[in-house]
Amino acid sequence: MWWFYTVILGMSFGQILGELAQTVREWSRDRARRPFLPAVLWQVFLLVLVVEVWLAVTYYRTTLVQISVLELLAFLAVPGGILVMSFLLPAAQPGQQSDDETPAAAFDRMRPVFFGVLIGIVAINLAHELLISQQGLDADLVFQIVIAAGGVVGLLLHKPAADVALAVAMIAILGVYIGSQYSTVLVEG
Repeated sequence: MWWFYTVILGMSFGQILGELAQTVREWSRDRARRPFLPAVLWQVFLLVLVVEVWLAVTYYRTTLVQISVLELLAFLAVPGGILVMSFLLPAAQPGQQSDDETPAAAFDRMRPVFFGVLIGIVAINLAHELLISQQGLDADLVFQIVIAAGGVVGLLLHKPAADVALAVAMIAILGVYIGSQYSTVLVEG
Protein backbone atom coordinates (compact mmCIF):
# COMPACT_ATOMS: atom_id res chain seq x y z
CA MET A 1 0.00 0.00 0.00
CA TRP A 2 2.78 2.45 0.86
CA TRP A 3 4.29 2.19 -2.62
CA PHE A 4 1.27 4.06 -4.04
CA TYR A 5 1.83 6.84 -1.54
CA THR A 6 5.46 7.05 -2.57
CA VAL A 7 4.49 7.21 -6.26
CA ILE A 8 2.27 10.25 -5.63
CA LEU A 9 5.00 11.91 -3.55
CA GLY A 10 7.52 11.15 -6.31
CA MET A 11 5.26 12.73 -8.92
CA SER A 12 4.95 15.84 -6.75
CA PHE A 13 8.69 15.97 -6.16
CA GLY A 14 9.44 15.57 -9.87
CA GLN A 15 6.93 18.25 -10.90
CA ILE A 16 8.28 20.78 -8.41
CA LEU A 17 11.92 19.99 -9.11
CA GLY A 18 11.30 20.27 -12.86
CA GLU A 19 9.72 23.71 -12.45
CA LEU A 20 12.60 24.88 -10.26
CA ALA A 21 15.17 23.53 -12.72
CA GLN A 22 13.48 25.32 -15.61
CA THR A 23 13.42 28.57 -13.62
CA VAL A 24 17.12 28.34 -12.75
CA ARG A 25 18.03 27.37 -16.32
CA GLU A 26 16.11 30.32 -17.82
CA TRP A 27 17.57 32.74 -15.28
CA SER A 28 21.14 31.50 -15.89
CA ARG A 29 20.70 32.06 -19.64
CA ASP A 30 19.33 35.59 -19.26
CA ARG A 31 20.03 37.43 -15.99
CA ALA A 32 17.55 40.15 -16.96
CA ARG A 33 14.70 37.63 -16.62
CA ARG A 34 14.59 37.49 -12.84
CA PRO A 35 12.29 34.79 -11.46
CA PHE A 36 9.30 35.76 -9.32
CA LEU A 37 10.75 35.04 -5.89
CA PRO A 38 7.50 34.18 -4.02
CA ALA A 39 6.66 31.45 -6.55
CA VAL A 40 10.19 30.03 -6.30
CA LEU A 41 10.10 30.01 -2.49
CA TRP A 42 6.69 28.34 -2.38
CA GLN A 43 8.07 25.67 -4.72
CA VAL A 44 10.93 25.14 -2.24
CA PHE A 45 8.32 24.95 0.54
CA LEU A 46 6.50 22.21 -1.37
CA LEU A 47 9.77 20.29 -1.86
CA VAL A 48 10.48 20.41 1.87
CA LEU A 49 6.86 19.41 2.58
CA VAL A 50 7.26 16.37 0.31
CA VAL A 51 10.37 15.38 2.29
CA GLU A 52 8.48 15.80 5.58
CA VAL A 53 5.56 13.71 4.37
CA TRP A 54 7.91 11.01 3.05
CA LEU A 55 9.64 10.85 6.45
CA ALA A 56 6.24 10.61 8.16
CA VAL A 57 5.25 7.76 5.85
CA THR A 58 8.55 6.01 6.60
CA TYR A 59 7.74 6.27 10.30
CA TYR A 60 4.09 5.19 9.99
CA ARG A 61 4.93 2.33 7.65
CA THR A 62 6.88 0.64 10.44
CA THR A 63 4.34 1.38 13.21
CA LEU A 64 0.94 0.77 11.59
CA VAL A 65 -0.22 -2.80 11.25
CA GLN A 66 -3.76 -2.10 10.09
CA ILE A 67 -5.26 0.92 8.42
CA SER A 68 -8.92 1.68 7.80
CA VAL A 69 -10.29 3.02 4.55
CA LEU A 70 -10.85 6.45 6.16
CA GLU A 71 -7.27 6.51 7.41
CA LEU A 72 -6.04 5.57 3.95
CA LEU A 73 -8.07 8.36 2.36
CA ALA A 74 -6.77 10.86 4.92
CA PHE A 75 -3.22 9.70 4.22
CA LEU A 76 -3.73 9.96 0.45
CA ALA A 77 -5.20 13.48 0.74
CA VAL A 78 -1.83 14.87 1.80
CA PRO A 79 0.34 13.79 -1.16
CA GLY A 80 -2.61 14.35 -3.48
CA GLY A 81 -2.95 17.89 -2.16
CA ILE A 82 0.76 18.51 -2.57
CA LEU A 83 0.57 17.26 -6.16
CA VAL A 84 -2.35 19.59 -6.88
CA MET A 85 -0.49 22.49 -5.26
CA SER A 86 2.58 21.78 -7.39
CA PHE A 87 0.48 22.21 -10.54
CA LEU A 88 -1.20 25.36 -9.23
CA LEU A 89 1.91 27.47 -8.72
CA PRO A 90 2.36 29.75 -11.71
CA ALA A 91 5.60 29.80 -13.64
CA ALA A 92 8.23 31.84 -11.86
CA GLN A 93 9.66 33.28 -15.09
CA PRO A 94 8.28 36.31 -16.91
CA GLY A 95 6.98 35.42 -20.34
CA GLN A 96 5.72 31.97 -19.36
CA GLN A 97 2.23 33.30 -18.60
CA SER A 98 -0.14 34.92 -21.04
CA ASP A 99 1.18 38.09 -22.67
CA ASP A 100 -0.67 40.53 -20.43
CA GLU A 101 -0.23 38.69 -17.10
CA THR A 102 2.82 39.24 -14.89
CA PRO A 103 4.14 36.48 -12.61
CA ALA A 104 2.81 38.46 -9.62
CA ALA A 105 -0.67 38.63 -11.17
CA ALA A 106 -0.58 34.91 -11.97
CA PHE A 107 0.45 34.15 -8.38
CA ASP A 108 -2.36 36.33 -7.01
CA ARG A 109 -4.84 34.63 -9.34
CA MET A 110 -3.90 31.19 -7.99
CA ARG A 111 -3.51 32.34 -4.36
CA PRO A 112 -7.00 31.33 -3.09
CA VAL A 113 -6.80 27.83 -4.56
CA PHE A 114 -3.16 27.21 -3.57
CA PHE A 115 -3.59 28.27 0.05
CA GLY A 116 -7.07 26.75 0.17
CA VAL A 117 -5.61 23.35 -0.73
CA LEU A 118 -2.88 23.83 1.90
CA ILE A 119 -5.51 24.59 4.55
CA GLY A 120 -7.65 21.70 3.27
CA ILE A 121 -4.96 19.03 3.58
CA VAL A 122 -4.22 20.21 7.12
CA ALA A 123 -7.95 20.19 7.96
CA ILE A 124 -8.26 16.62 6.66
CA ASN A 125 -5.28 15.58 8.78
CA LEU A 126 -6.70 17.28 11.87
CA ALA A 127 -10.11 15.65 11.34
CA HIS A 128 -8.35 12.30 10.93
CA GLU A 129 -6.48 12.79 14.20
CA LEU A 130 -9.70 13.73 15.99
CA LEU A 131 -11.42 10.61 14.63
CA ILE A 132 -8.68 8.32 15.92
CA SER A 133 -8.84 10.14 19.27
CA GLN A 134 -5.33 11.46 19.48
CA GLN A 135 -4.83 12.75 23.01
CA GLY A 136 -3.10 15.95 24.02
CA LEU A 137 -1.31 18.80 22.35
CA ASP A 138 1.78 17.23 20.79
CA ALA A 139 4.36 18.61 18.36
CA ASP A 140 2.52 17.18 15.34
CA LEU A 141 -0.72 18.91 16.27
CA VAL A 142 1.05 22.24 16.91
CA PHE A 143 2.88 21.88 13.57
CA GLN A 144 -0.37 21.30 11.70
CA ILE A 145 -2.04 24.28 13.37
CA VAL A 146 0.93 26.51 12.45
CA ILE A 147 0.83 25.30 8.82
CA ALA A 148 -2.93 26.00 8.66
CA ALA A 149 -2.36 29.46 10.16
CA GLY A 150 0.32 30.09 7.53
CA GLY A 151 -2.19 29.11 4.85
CA VAL A 152 -4.74 31.57 6.23
CA VAL A 153 -2.12 34.34 6.34
CA GLY A 154 -1.13 33.46 2.76
CA LEU A 155 -4.72 33.97 1.66
CA LEU A 156 -4.70 37.48 3.10
CA LEU A 157 -1.34 38.70 1.81
CA HIS A 158 -1.06 40.55 -1.47
CA LYS A 159 2.47 41.96 -1.49
CA PRO A 160 5.47 40.06 -2.85
CA ALA A 161 7.68 41.01 0.11
CA ALA A 162 5.10 39.61 2.54
CA ASP A 163 4.78 36.45 0.42
CA VAL A 164 8.57 36.02 0.55
CA ALA A 165 8.65 36.49 4.33
CA LEU A 166 5.81 34.00 4.84
CA ALA A 167 7.39 31.41 2.53
CA VAL A 168 10.77 31.70 4.28
CA ALA A 169 9.07 31.39 7.69
CA MET A 170 7.11 28.31 6.56
CA ILE A 171 10.26 26.68 5.15
CA ALA A 172 12.04 27.35 8.44
CA ILE A 173 9.11 25.88 10.42
CA LEU A 174 9.19 22.75 8.26
CA GLY A 175 12.96 22.46 8.68
CA VAL A 176 12.75 22.74 12.46
CA TYR A 177 9.89 20.24 12.56
CA ILE A 178 11.77 17.73 10.42
CA GLY A 179 14.91 18.15 12.52
CA SER A 180 13.09 17.72 15.81
CA GLN A 181 10.55 15.02 14.91
CA TYR A 182 12.37 12.83 12.41
CA SER A 183 15.98 13.05 13.48
CA THR A 184 15.96 9.36 14.44
CA VAL A 185 13.76 7.82 11.73
CA LEU A 186 15.17 4.55 10.42
CA VAL A 187 15.11 4.52 6.62
CA GLU A 188 15.40 1.06 5.14
CA GLY A 189 16.27 0.48 1.49
